[in-house]
Amino acid sequence: MRKLIFQIFILLFLIISLSIHSQEEGDVDIQLTESPYGLSYDGTNFWFADSKRRAIIRVDPSGRQEAFNLGIPFIAGLNFDPREGKLFVASKRVVLKVEPNTGGVTERIQVPIDKIGGIANFQNYLYILDSDTGKVSVYDKGTQSFFGGFLTDRSEPKDICFARDSLWITDSSDGNVYRYDPTSGKITGSIRSPSKDIRGIAILGSRIYVVDRTTREVKKISFVETDRFLASGEATYLINVKIKYSLDEASLVGGVLGLLPPPTTEHQRIRNLKTKDPKFKGDMVMGVRALSKKLGIDDPKGSQTLEYHFEARTTNVRYYVLDDFLKKKEEIPTDLAAFTKNRVSVKEKAGNFFLDKIFDARLFRSDWDSLKKSLLDSGLPVRPVRSLVFSGNSNPSFKDTLDIYIPSFGWVPLASVKPEKIESSRAYQKGEDMVDLFRSEAWAALPSPILFKAKDSEIWKPLPAEIEVTLLPKGTDLSSN
Repeated sequence: MRKLIFQIFILLFLIISLSIHSQEEGDVDIQLTESPYGLSYDGTNFWFADSKRRAIIRVDPSGRQEAFNLGIPFIAGLNFDPREGKLFVASKRVVLKVEPNTGGVTERIQVPIDKIGGIANFQNYLYILDSDTGKVSVYDKGTQSFFGGFLTDRSEPKDICFARDSLWITDSSDGNVYRYDPTSGKITGSIRSPSKDIRGIAILGSRIYVVDRTTREVKKISFVETDRFLASGEATYLINVKIKYSLDEASLVGGVLGLLPPPTTEHQRIRNLKTKDPKFKGDMVMGVRALSKKLGIDDPKGSQTLEYHFEARTTNVRYYVLDDFLKKKEEIPTDLAAFTKNRVSVKEKAGNFFLDKIFDARLFRSDWDSLKKSLLDSGLPVRPVRSLVFSGNSNPSFKDTLDIYIPSFGWVPLASVKPEKIESSRAYQKGEDMVDLFRSEAWAALPSPILFKAKDSEIWKPLPAEIEVTLLPKGTDLSSN
């Protein structure tokens, strides 16, 4: 009997444990107060401050809150230090060390900063953000002294945290979260947040939690981080494409039609692509996976219509070219010869040579053709792309864009001729409101995604076409059409 009771107890314990761990860490509904500022996580509870109430507030996993009144004004951020088991709370010209179980202040650190934007912990260091100057100062808790630090170029920095070997700083001027190398002070990435009025940030795993002061909500941002890019946010589009073209060959027998599908890239994923013509099958077209159709005696000449649909899931992706890539000095691969007009030696150029060429060309060119020519003349591989731009629920507009290959780094997108505000010689972005419909597999642009060759031994010839794109209603079952 005792053995049976013990087995039941173990079973109940496992069920409860699995239920607890099935919840994602930090997945708790946080009801913010009137004037929230700062956000931190101690491994079990979230913490935020209320500057009007002069208090810090603990939120347990069930969402229950407990306030600890510190009695000081101008609270501007807080951060939990797991090494000491203490909360560090910022105010005007002082950082308080607080015992989280009682709310008692155990130490006061005098700081020569009037307007602290936030504080971050890592090992024995405090990183203190000056919201007026954008400077990050470093405080050594062991020696109780300041050393080093760096100036950011943020115009309205509001909070800071340390996570994933980086410092993350919010900027209310543009609603972005910027990632910095804590040693060099250089920007290594950025993520767009759902609000500009951010007053707190915490990072758990692959989620960023920010305090939206306007709506008084904690909002979650899922993101993907690699050594090349940061991607966040997602949009889904169900798209129908109708292409009208003409086949005027003397004989179609033995000929092949090719269809270049939308590419799956770091920026977009394509699913459920299906043509209304079942004779199109998977094949290699111009060296990439695509669809093709063998033509026979029954296929008509003259005007043709091809219709297909697909689902596109896009993300807001931002690429940052760091020094580690430039130091590699890797030559442009020979398999990119079709995208290159002039062959150059990478090792003979300075580290920033190609980045400067791209940035200067974008600053001093006013259209895609002149920009493409300038980049090709510099020896850079160029890939023209035909994109769709979405605005609300209306049908998209067409836009020419370019992909540029940066030696040692890889392909990056140029969504506009002139650099966007977020972009620099090292930063490139593409938003989730854009879908690449098709792209060329050489430096010359293609008029449409339809190609033709009279027989297998010939090269593919692009066909001019009229393209009509329609946004399908959400919930449309593409697999059944």
